[in-house]
Amino acid sequence: MKTLITSIFLIFATISSIAQTLSREIKVENQDRYLNFPVAGWSSDFEGEQQMMRIIHDGTVLDEFSISLAAGDADWWAFFPVENFRGETITVEVDDPSGKNGLNQVFSDAEFPGSDQLYNERYRQQVHFSSRRGWNNDPNGLIWYEGEWHLFYQHNPYGWAWGNMHWGHAVSTDLVHWRELPDALYSPDHDHMAFSGGAMVDPENTAGFRRNGVDPLIATYTRTGSGEHLALSYDNGRTFEEYEGNPVVEHRGRDPKVFWYEPGNHWVMIVYSESHTRELASGEEVRLYQHSIYTSSNLKEWTYQSGVTNFFECPELFELPVRGEPGASKWVMYDADGKYVVGTFDGKKFNVEQGLRQFDYGGDFYASQTFANVPEEDGRRIQIGWFQTETPYMPFNQSMTFPTELNLRKTDDGYLLYPRPIREIKKLHTRSYRLENRVISDTTISSPIRGDQLHVIAEFDKGESTQFGLNVNGYELTYNLLRSTLNDTFYPIEETLKLELIVDRMGIEVFVNDGELYYVEEYNSVDAEHLVEIFSRGRSSSTLQIKSFEVHELSSIWNK
Repeated sequence: MKTLITSIFLIFATISSIAQTLSREIKVENQDRYLNFPVAGWSSDFEGEQQMMRIIHDGTVLDEFSISLAAGDADWWAFFPVENFRGETITVEVDDPSGKNGLNQVFSDAEFPGSDQLYNERYRQQVHFSSRRGWNNDPNGLIWYEGEWHLFYQHNPYGWAWGNMHWGHAVSTDLVHWRELPDALYSPDHDHMAFSGGAMVDPENTAGFRRNGVDPLIATYTRTGSGEHLALSYDNGRTFEEYEGNPVVEHRGRDPKVFWYEPGNHWVMIVYSESHTRELASGEEVRLYQHSIYTSSNLKEWTYQSGVTNFFECPELFELPVRGEPGASKWVMYDADGKYVVGTFDGKKFNVEQGLRQFDYGGDFYASQTFANVPEEDGRRIQIGWFQTETPYMPFNQSMTFPTELNLRKTDDGYLLYPRPIREIKKLHTRSYRLENRVISDTTISSPIRGDQLHVIAEFDKGESTQFGLNVNGYELTYNLLRSTLNDTFYPIEETLKLELIVDRMGIEVFVNDGELYYVEEYNSVDAEHLVEIFSRGRSSSTLQIKSFEVHELSSIWNK
């Protein structure tokens, strides 16, 4: 009897669920590019309802996602690209009657509402990449492939906050100007989202994926609730197909990064894992949070080799030459917050020779990744991170750091990573102001060039001034000679202090002495008083030697 009652209950629950689902069929016209959805909420205080929706074509679910559908006027409009479905009918479903009014507003068109203001929005970063619509976080699958730099990234195209993880996609030919493309990886099942990972190419065809002479761009990523997946693109990353043998690694973890280890003639996967435990002397088992290392000869079958504990998500592992020491190199391992260790790597085990070091001193840097497959004649290790810049009341949220080149140097304090803006930043220089060899005391020098898109470089001799530094739009960098501090960071200098800033509408990146210190900080320059000045404070008899002072106005990275 109990079984019968349970079965009846399940039947009625299923009927009820079906009855709650609303749907519409929408014809995609020949000029249409976007299926548009009205969204409510574009700030962290929004607490509206979320509905589950599906986009279906010919019986196949293309995307399943949660969204706060606007019942009346939309705060902003999200979209799904439909260029590949012109002349056909798309079915849109919502699982909650509360979404009825929002569902009725969904429409297909050649543009999306607000596209006339795209990249001109008040708080849109102009020097740092951000997605056209929705939320972005971790950069994924950074790779040079077939003449393009590819920036994939964690993307919620249907919401202002985190959720609905897809792989967004943008490309560049110069690492500076970016063109956003349709998302690369979708989530036809909301319980199996596309989390972070990397990308690579298999020129030796070890996996047998070559097709019609094309070695595909291969994405390695976490499909939530499943494991580590491979996806293959034969059209320069525009579309992907899942490898039929997925998942290739099943474990309690995420965020794989895969590269070819030439000395061992095998692939290496470094991935965050919570699958392993250690038995204490008491007999108690504790779970390890580590970067796990797997190896494979063909990308399909993987063998666990070792792990490095006390790391969190988004791992990276790469070799760098030691600058100033010809022939010397070291391996660097880091995680999402940028803290890193330096050591050696034999293809299966990482040996830590130098403990954790801090990378970012600003607090708004996370989940960085470096580009794979960089041409040999270039040879740089180029990094992009997630720049945590909140933009309330905008139809987009968050951005990416400006690409930096990483160098490894041996100092009196051990091996240090030095990030610097890539040389291509000069492509953005427009008007410039320069000053050299000026002595000041207890005063300021202002630049006639000011604004919220700037590249500022100032170099000082140590001198006698007890406090000196830069003020850019109210953001101050102050060196205190008596305390040997730069703002709140203890930082003794011997002879010179060089400050380099990339200033954008909603954030500032600071490189101290060519990257010995690195600050990534959210900062609103739009609503600030625009000024760029060097200051010296203290006794009027104390002098400050300004070796050089450059201010460059930066053009936008967007082709508007």
